[in-house]
Amino acid sequence: MNRLPVIVLFSALCTISAGCGNEPAPAIPEETETVAQPEFEGFLWRLVEFRDGAGAMTPLLDETTVDVTFDSGELGGTAGCNRYFGTYSLGEANELAVGSELGSTQMACPPEIMAQEQRFLALLGRVATAGREGDHLVLQDADSTTLLTFVATKPARLENTNWQATGINNGKGGVVSTATTSLSTAVFAEGQLTGSGGCNRFTATYEIEGDQITIGPAAATRMFCEQPEGVMDQEQQYFEALGRARTFSLTPEKLELRDESGSLQVSFRVADE
Repeated sequence: MNRLPVIVLFSALCTISAGCGNEPAPAIPEETETVAQPEFEGFLWRLVEFRDGAGAMTPLLDETTVDVTFDSGELGGTAGCNRYFGTYSLGEANELAVGSELGSTQMACPPEIMAQEQRFLALLGRVATAGREGDHLVLQDADSTTLLTFVATKPARLENTNWQATGINNGKGGVVSTATTSLSTAVFAEGQLTGSGGCNRFTATYEIEGDQITIGPAAATRMFCEQPEGVMDQEQQYFEALGRARTFSLTPEKLELRDESGSLQVSFRVADE
């Protein structure tokens, strides 16, 4: 746990040898100590293990990501399937209280992922203290039992990052990933979105506010590509999916764009250098 140095204050002593007579010397104040809140606000924390129903600390399911950020009384992140959000407050020393009502999107995922998500959110609501151990954040309950352990990660930046699509919503309720998906790319910079649809280069405008995003219609070159097969259909689906995006979320390696109902429209990864 992080602590500030112990500060001890001494009053000047009046002694007989200094000519102060027999007056009693002023009392020396007792040693005082100030304990700082651990530094955890402003970081992206990725969950590495949690306490399961049997009382054992267990790692996350493969191919799932659970994270949290704390910022000025508001917390949020991804719980493995759904995005969640809520509030928190800080007390003395390392006290941390999570608000009693957490909101989330309402997507459905495989049962084992949903069970992990529900467990995580339940544990988050029981947190009473937070402590730093190096680059790890440890959240405990009122009995000092560790509930959740996170590691600090550096989130990718939306802007000025080269993004490569990994999944595109086909407009029929499914997110499709094929051998040609990575041909669709995006770079966000100062309100201008540029990239490739898979065949043609394109540009569009965008606006962001918090995690909200609006992307304008894409203006593209007018080439026709016979190969790879299906790339023209993919390109059209990509442009339409971008236009439906209303929110974005970032992890160290991924960007996801979702519509107003929370349905995934496009997923990206950071492109190889």
